[in-house]
Amino acid sequence: MDIYIDKNGNAHVSEIWDYTVNDGTENYHSYKNIGNSKFTDFTVKDELKVYTTLSSWNVNSSFNNKAYKCGINKVSDGVELCWGISSYGRHTYTLSYTITNFVSELKDSQMLYWELIPSGNSKGKAYIKIHSDFDYSSDTPVWGYGNYGGTCYVYDGYIEMESDGKLNSNEYMTILVKFPSGTFNTSNILNNDFEYYHNMAEKGATHYSNSVDFVDIIAPVLLIFVFVIVFITSIFGVISSNNSKLFFGETGNKVPKDVPLFRDIPCNGDIFRGYFIAYNYNLMKKKTDFLGAILLKWLKENKIKIEKKEVGKIFRKEDTCIILDQSSTFENKLEESIHSMFYTASRDGILESREFEKWCSTHYSTILNWFDNVLDYERDVLVHEGKITIQEVANFKVFKSRKYVVDPSLMEEAKEIKGLKKFLEEFTLIDKREAIEVTLFEEYLMFAQILGIAKKVSTQFKKLYPEIIENYNYDYNDIFLIYAISNSGISKATTAKTRAESYSSGGRRIFFWWRPEVAHLVVEAGMGSR
Repeated sequence: MDIYIDKNGNAHVSEIWDYTVNDGTENYHSYKNIGNSKFTDFTVKDELKVYTTLSSWNVNSSFNNKAYKCGINKVSDGVELCWGISSYGRHTYTLSYTITNFVSELKDSQMLYWELIPSGNSKGKAYIKIHSDFDYSSDTPVWGYGNYGGTCYVYDGYIEMESDGKLNSNEYMTILVKFPSGTFNTSNILNNDFEYYHNMAEKGATHYSNSVDFVDIIAPVLLIFVFVIVFITSIFGVISSNNSKLFFGETGNKVPKDVPLFRDIPCNGDIFRGYFIAYNYNLMKKKTDFLGAILLKWLKENKIKIEKKEVGKIFRKEDTCIILDQSSTFENKLEESIHSMFYTASRDGILESREFEKWCSTHYSTILNWFDNVLDYERDVLVHEGKITIQEVANFKVFKSRKYVVDPSLMEEAKEIKGLKKFLEEFTLIDKREAIEVTLFEEYLMFAQILGIAKKVSTQFKKLYPEIIENYNYDYNDIFLIYAISNSGISKATTAKTRAESYSSGGRRIFFWWRPEVAHLVVEAGMGSR
């Protein structure tokens, strides 16, 4: 939901439903106990059509009569925003409407108190943004109710609510905001102060906490037991992140500066091994650059294509997209899982430039954890090869932990990777360039992407060998598209993670709490299909 509040305190709402329905005749979103508010300007569209808005809505009408139509059904103390299912299956419905008197004037302040997503049917993940022509202060008091563990806070001048995963049938999303008097020119006057409504909202609420506040609801013995376990694991490493720490011995993991140029492809062309070594020997800028290397690998193997397509549900435009082959097979489970993420983000196998960004912003843990999973996977491969050995370490002869000891031979591979980086960075300065160097362009570029220099290398090759590069699966612009999509997606994921961690650490005076039953101002609301 995107909710824009104008200067008069009216809300202009846009909702996007990514929704699968296989029975019934209509979808609906109801609001109850709406007070002095009215709902106007209701429109609906799907991927193909703009629906016809009817002056009244008959819930008992047939499937065909409701198809591609929408309307407002007035019920006791509220409304239902209704539209025809039109065809069964998965659809993206876009709703827009206006709610007058969305903000209320109180004796001591102004208030926003609405159940925006009601209880009822099980729902997926929900995201809500509330904004105006001005930025909201970071000190604006905001409370959220209905989804234990969800977030509700002011970020970058707007209010953001997000559910903690999928909403169950008994969960909902209600927001309470206190604005200073005079913030909006609202005419919706209520004869109470803010504390009256705050106390109403807090009645029966369970305050969310991710800290030791849970001591009040667990037995003291269990608390002591948990404390002992945490203490033991943190001291002795029984369950510790040190389990994945590598030990490099006396030589360490610092690669000498004066390595010779290396013109061949290191690690026998295995980019997973190259990524692992480059990361652990500090030869790369960002571990997330590996995503672009995967896309370049798939482009070489014809598992993806880059084409211009007409995109957009209503307003069509041409965009350069990544075409994913769903029938592709992969050499390991990590490739398969990241391909699945791309396909899920695209929904149809045609990944538009913005789709991966949107997916990463709401699945940041999944995508960011993938890079750690790759490192763990390749570590286990090297253990199997005998390049890394596992040693058990006894602490106080009681507790045991594991450490991974790296064979010195991996340093030689690290030198080759650093030598390749040096060669690629100095490529234009070298007078003698053999033909084999050009034929290895695709492999060079994958390792250049891992090392964070792909843009520079591709530019050099285009200047030196434009006629040869034209014969490759890589187009010069494709390289930059891959770079842009992978980097923008990871940037969105990192930003979302930072915001969530900032919220969780208590850095804002904003809370998201759960309360059983239903909201006090808005009752018996529902949404879904029937």
